[in-house]
Amino acid sequence: MSQAALSIVIPFHNVAPYFQTCLESLRTQTFSDFEVVMVDDASDDGSAEIADRFASSDPRFRVVRSAKVGVGVARNIGVENSRGDLLAFVDADDYVPEYAYELMTDTLAETGSDFVAGNARRFDSVSVWQSWSHRRPFVTARRATHCSRTHILGIDRYIWNKVYRRDFWDAAGLSYPDMLYEDYPVALAAHIRARQVDILADPVYYWRQRDGGEASITQSHWHLDNLEDRVRSAEMLFEMVEEQAPYLADLVKSHLTATDVQVLARSIEDHPADEAGRIFDLAARYLARIDDQILDRQGPFERLVFDLLRRRQRDALTALTRYRATNGTQAPLARRRDGWYAKLPSFGDAAVGVPDSVFRLAPAYMKAKAVATEAWWSGSRIEIRVNIGANTLALAPRTRFKVWLESPAGARVPVDHVARPRAIAFGQVDRSTLELSIDPSQLAGDRQWRLMIGIRNRDLRDVIQVTTSGDGRERWQGWRRIGNRWCRPGRLPGGFGVTVRDLPDAWVDHATDLGDEIEIRGAFRGAPPASAELTLTGRGGSETTHPLTIGEKGERGITPWRVTVSVGAILERSGLDMPMEEIVPTRVKVTRKGRTSPLPVHPDFLGSRSLMKGRAVNATRDPNGSFVITATPDRPVVHDAWWQGEDLILRGPDGPRLASAGAVLRTWPTPEKPLDVSLDVVDRDGVFLITVPAGALRSAAVEHGACETTMWSLLDGSEHKPVVVARELSERVPQPAASEAVKLEFGWSDEIHLRLVPATPVDA
Repeated sequence: MSQAALSIVIPFHNVAPYFQTCLESLRTQTFSDFEVVMVDDASDDGSAEIADRFASSDPRFRVVRSAKVGVGVARNIGVENSRGDLLAFVDADDYVPEYAYELMTDTLAETGSDFVAGNARRFDSVSVWQSWSHRRPFVTARRATHCSRTHILGIDRYIWNKVYRRDFWDAAGLSYPDMLYEDYPVALAAHIRARQVDILADPVYYWRQRDGGEASITQSHWHLDNLEDRVRSAEMLFEMVEEQAPYLADLVKSHLTATDVQVLARSIEDHPADEAGRIFDLAARYLARIDDQILDRQGPFERLVFDLLRRRQRDALTALTRYRATNGTQAPLARRRDGWYAKLPSFGDAAVGVPDSVFRLAPAYMKAKAVATEAWWSGSRIEIRVNIGANTLALAPRTRFKVWLESPAGARVPVDHVARPRAIAFGQVDRSTLELSIDPSQLAGDRQWRLMIGIRNRDLRDVIQVTTSGDGRERWQGWRRIGNRWCRPGRLPGGFGVTVRDLPDAWVDHATDLGDEIEIRGAFRGAPPASAELTLTGRGGSETTHPLTIGEKGERGITPWRVTVSVGAILERSGLDMPMEEIVPTRVKVTRKGRTSPLPVHPDFLGSRSLMKGRAVNATRDPNGSFVITATPDRPVVHDAWWQGEDLILRGPDGPRLASAGAVLRTWPTPEKPLDVSLDVVDRDGVFLITVPAGALRSAAVEHGACETTMWSLLDGSEHKPVVVARELSERVPQPAASEAVKLEFGWSDEIHLRLVPATPVDA
């Protein structure tokens, strides 16, 4: 066999339930010039047999046997046995999308960088979501950069979302230490020692979160040897940035402190006294390396943890851990002359001796933030719900709000608003939910209007811009025609607001399922182009173009156009074998007269849904109101919802299938076993009706010890796969009023969740 261009190293130990899926994702890569070096780390559960099957059927797969050495040393063994000029690593329970290595190797060929890194998603048996660890470093694609210029790369801590040049790997002296948490020291050393690196915003790796059973290394963080390796890994990083990259020291130490120290503290309760002493020793080593200014920037809960660890107060830490399990990090507040204090456990307890300064809320910690959670059309007005928070500080009844929309030029339009009370911890009533009502006809011009809030009470006096959560799960409403303009609430650069635009010069009217093809129809306004084309860009950057058929210019200067695209081509571009539930988008842009831009969908747009090979291809709109074609698993789709007393009714097509399979709501009161509540499903002439009893959910949660605000996932009753919402029809899926007990939420891939909300107090 000739030498492969890319060597993929994959150590494995007892991962039989997941290994087949992982290896299959490598076998079907669109980049085929690779070898897979599978290092058997003494598996005894059938994983080795799976590896042998792949090796016997595909010469690109090889098995290397090893005694039990651990994942780091096993990776080193794989590197030693690899032959490619490029090097990549995969964990045996994860998944690599089929375009990943083609995209990364092409990028390296173009730039000559030392390595390339891409975004990552997390997934479980139900959902896919953006990896929190990768959200900030990979939000924007960057070519030929370096952590000395792009500091946020200092928190890029994993190695499996990358392709390295082998000559760089060897010249940089990279190898894995014999320990857990072995990847962050290697990942950071590579960033520091590289000449330049490439960063991709596209996801190139899917990182599994196991639902139950045997936990992964990452999910076994309470074990003592795990804790010791966590601290050793952090110490290696601290030494590295102090000696080689001091410009990253504050970022790296702050990032690690926010997680590692809390894990050490929460593990105290689960270990006997002699082992607890070893954990206190680990914490002392850790905290000795952290500058006081980093610790002082934390909130009162985190500062209390640091203080109790230093004082080796095991009982107090155990009480704090149990407190957190019930109340989170919030606390009732005490007002003194010099400010607010969090009445956490040990506050005012002379026997424990924690200084009062630990509990004080610093002014910077009380900075208010406003997040838009829902926006919907009510007739010709836009209704918006905004949550305002200042960490643990409840906004008192005397709080005054001033709300307005502000144009880029500084013009202001006042916004009607009502403050609604909501229950928060410790019996406090927080006046920090604002319900806004906007008349978009008052908003002039072709521009974006930012939503701003002025807040004023005894403790706060600030002007803040309303933002979004940024997790991709909001569901903003589409465009609506108001007079001669189009209006839409939603995300703006750096915040949230209302976009007002004159009638665009091109748009999509509707899409129609023709079986093997989708017909897309739209219009040009004004002088039509002599020719135009749609460009469809799939995941991984593959592009196809489709010339438009342009009709005759009609009344009011409107010229129709149409085009057909292949359903099979969309599926091929998005990948047919992905086991997750993620929406895979194909971006659509129109090029005419030398200009290329996204296509907005008309306010009366009707989308389409095509089924092929167990997948659904949806011609729909993205959260910004632009036309997009998506590929998803074929799942039951909810089109409408309404409240009927305390019950939520969900309705959609495909009634016979869902009625025969049934539906359940699932939550996880413990990691070991889910809690399922069966739902009534009725088929009425091919349309399903699901009844969701809010009261029964709350009773089930209480009976099984689930959190009061637990989130339930809506699944079909046979395969336990998500039921989803039709994005283009989501205006007809209502959110509950403040007095109702269940809130609808939509996941990364339009899956439906219901979250129990605390009872709202009666406003005094």
